[in-house]
Amino acid sequence: MDDVPWTSTPLVGRSTEMAALLSAVDDARTRRAGAVVLSGDAGVGKTRLLDEVATGAHERGFGVLVGHCTDFGDAGLPYLPFTEMFGRLAGERPELVESVLTNFPAIGRLLPTHRLIGAQTVPQEGQLDRAALFDAVLGAFTALSTSEPLLVIIEDTHWADDSTRDLIGFLITRLTSQRLALVVSYRSDDLHRRHPLRRPIAEWSRNPRVRRVNVAPLDSDESRTLLDSLVSKPLSEAEVRRILDRAGGNAFFTEELVAAASMGDGDAVPPDLADLLLVRLDPLSDDARQVARVIAVAGRRVPHTLLTTVAGLPDRELDQALRELIDAHIIDVPGNASYYFRHALLAEAVYDDLLPGERVRQHAAYVQALKDQTVAGTAAELAGHATRSHDLATAFEARVRAGQEAITVAAPQEALKHYEMALELFPNASPDNTIDKTWLIVDTALAATLSSQHLRALKMLRKALVDLPPDAPKLQRAQLLLPLADIALIIDHDQEANEAVTQALKLVSDEPSTVFKAQVASLYARVSDALGRPMEAERWAHKALEIAREAGQESAAGDAGITLAQLRRRAGDPVAAARQLEEAAVRAQLTGDAAAEVRSRFLLGSTYYEEGDLQEAKTALVHASERAGELGRQWAAYGFDARRMLALTQFVLGEWDDATVTARTDSGTPAASAAALRAVDFAVRSGRGDTSVAEELERMRKWWDLDVMLPIIGLQPAVDAYRQLDQVAEAEKLIADVSALLADVFQTEWFMAQIRFTTLGLQLLCHRAVSEPSAAEELVARGSELLATGQATVEKGLPPGRLIGVEGLAWLSRLEAEWERLRWLTGIDPPSPEEHVAVWRRTMDAFGYGYVFEQAWSRVRLSAALRAAGRVAEANEQAALAAEVGRELGSKPLLDELGGVDGPGLGSGALTARETEVLKLVADGRTNRQLARELYISEKTVSVHVSNILGKLGVRSRTEAAAVARRDGLLD
Repeated sequence: MDDVPWTSTPLVGRSTEMAALLSAVDDARTRRAGAVVLSGDAGVGKTRLLDEVATGAHERGFGVLVGHCTDFGDAGLPYLPFTEMFGRLAGERPELVESVLTNFPAIGRLLPTHRLIGAQTVPQEGQLDRAALFDAVLGAFTALSTSEPLLVIIEDTHWADDSTRDLIGFLITRLTSQRLALVVSYRSDDLHRRHPLRRPIAEWSRNPRVRRVNVAPLDSDESRTLLDSLVSKPLSEAEVRRILDRAGGNAFFTEELVAAASMGDGDAVPPDLADLLLVRLDPLSDDARQVARVIAVAGRRVPHTLLTTVAGLPDRELDQALRELIDAHIIDVPGNASYYFRHALLAEAVYDDLLPGERVRQHAAYVQALKDQTVAGTAAELAGHATRSHDLATAFEARVRAGQEAITVAAPQEALKHYEMALELFPNASPDNTIDKTWLIVDTALAATLSSQHLRALKMLRKALVDLPPDAPKLQRAQLLLPLADIALIIDHDQEANEAVTQALKLVSDEPSTVFKAQVASLYARVSDALGRPMEAERWAHKALEIAREAGQESAAGDAGITLAQLRRRAGDPVAAARQLEEAAVRAQLTGDAAAEVRSRFLLGSTYYEEGDLQEAKTALVHASERAGELGRQWAAYGFDARRMLALTQFVLGEWDDATVTARTDSGTPAASAAALRAVDFAVRSGRGDTSVAEELERMRKWWDLDVMLPIIGLQPAVDAYRQLDQVAEAEKLIADVSALLADVFQTEWFMAQIRFTTLGLQLLCHRAVSEPSAAEELVARGSELLATGQATVEKGLPPGRLIGVEGLAWLSRLEAEWERLRWLTGIDPPSPEEHVAVWRRTMDAFGYGYVFEQAWSRVRLSAALRAAGRVAEANEQAALAAEVGRELGSKPLLDELGGVDGPGLGSGALTARETEVLKLVADGRTNRQLARELYISEKTVSVHVSNILGKLGVRSRTEAAAVARRDGLLD
């Protein structure tokens, strides 16, 4: 465990950084585990600083484990730094690893002996639960730290794969009382805006146990001190200044410039860094330069056994060449039988300097060594070398194996990259290839869906079906149709899903009972349920279970059991449905059916949500989202849905900051998922007064077809924003566009979201009623149509038998209340004050199940109705309660509607522009008839406006209203 490097280069400055790092080490010794995120530009001295920290930790009695992330260029080996750590530990302290494996067997998946090409292929059913792997790593580190405190260093995480980043994040969140210090370093200059490490670093940094340490360039005095310590003979002041100016405080550049100047050719040092780095190789022997090239082709580090095989030099000459490179400080050997360049930039420069033919030959030599298993290596390494050496047959086989290996450790993004490259290479497969192309296409589509690339998977499967010859085996066609139907259903292409699964069912009808046939029947049941055919769905769900039992694999139809639970829920028994879903989740977890487990956990949360039990819904959705992440399905169907619904539930509960965090995206988020999550973020932003969300939703139209939940969720925030901007026509068009899209997708205009959409339409009519009093009759006629549509949706909404949830009932009440409000504002058949108060009180109560924001808005409307009815004290109470919510949420629109109320009154800011105009005429002594004639509106409308004014000002007469207006300067 003593992976403590040694270097003769002095450490200059860095006292602050060293103090922070060693403080974390000292805290770990006293059972206060912590982490340090170390950043700095390439060459600034991070590795040198970590060398010193490792030495300091070793002197304090710590064990030190170091792992490195490596740039594979396309797709690499998941969890590489952890494989490196445990692999080195297995070589140096096998007894410790034996103990770790006994208690945490999942660690075996990370050992090099498991991941090498010669290892036995892990079957698909052997996929490792990512939660088990993560827990095993944490448990192993904790166990190792019981005998001696432990310092774990992970370098170059800017090259880390998604899975490694996730594992680091998991470890950070589990730091408690272990004797463990974790240090993670990365190049800050590599983190461009879309770099996938940006979001994890932000999340890690919010953890109170994480410290951020940035290694800044050396200042001029420190740079000069470093330079003086490096030179063997004094340099002229002009030369010193030139070096310091070019180095810019970068320790590595300073070292390289000093080394070049020491060769007596300082004037000829080129300005280009690559050329500068390569100057270091010039004084070396031909053998040393050749070995440097061989190491550079390997990446940045290479085991001694592999280097011996590939270098093609006798042992004596190889040892001499390595000694030259080590003495020249070009490579280092940390005592673990591997060699690596002291800096990645140098390795890159050496590699880039190779001639094309040299590169091909060197990569081919690595291919031969890895392929023959002369030395240990991974499929990802073999694939990279084979591709660059144009050995495409070997590259194909290695890509497939690397994809399989990535799937087994829950790294679908890396698997997708490998599989897609394998498909491109399929025509180059060797004549004796045994890999079935249909299987490869299906697995690639699976990896794509796990990475939230549903359209990509769909196009791939459609093309594969088109390319199938007419006489292709029926089972082969069905194997492509099944995932096609599944993915189409996920993205609401219900008709395509129905056609595909129906065809697949016909193709397997004469087949004996198998797991595959049970899966087809199970999916057919799910599609039938989605299309509103409950009886057919129930029949085929039971049929799927029967087929699975006959095949001796009842667990293969776990999805059918979930469908039956859904049907029970829609039949009006949510309690039994929730119980069935919980049981299904446990069974799926025990049998390793990740897709069924995540689906059942998501639907459990969805069931609680529709029943209005938001706290239970949040708990279930948090668990579903976490399990999806642990199983590598965070971007797949139901895993992603759980995260989005969790964010939506948090929004409804008024936990807006939490909702924003849950919906946060970065460059590592798949584009479709990022677009979908932004819709929830729009709700928060619009609620706080950000009107730009309307334009943003318009710009995202290309994503609407892919995921209709995006416009369903995003519509209300955008409409609210348009209303704030007084752009009613744009808002009405947006409602029409989204409604038309959903009618096309669902093949009916009676979709449940229509209840909320018609309510939004009525809200816009109320907004117009204030500013367009002359259009009162037209507005009321249109409002009557919207009311009828919303109410009819309750009866005709699809799928048949689907019960309207508490949120739907609340919106139905809101629809009816907005209709009353429209007639109240226009004066056309207005409700009595008592009726108006009653309908808004019912609506306020309906949203009382936990929808904080909408209940507050209902209170605002109830307050206005109460004032108009002369019940000022009650109105003030409701306004104050709404204002309290507005302040807690930071909702500017809500507070503006209340006039920025801080106490029991509404304040003048609540008067609309039309009401202010009426108030001025009232103060001038105009009667209602005179007002109607002057403003070209009906006397009923004038009466409504006057009632509103009296209520908002908290007065009982027109005379009092005029007095308050003059006192408060409302007539200026």
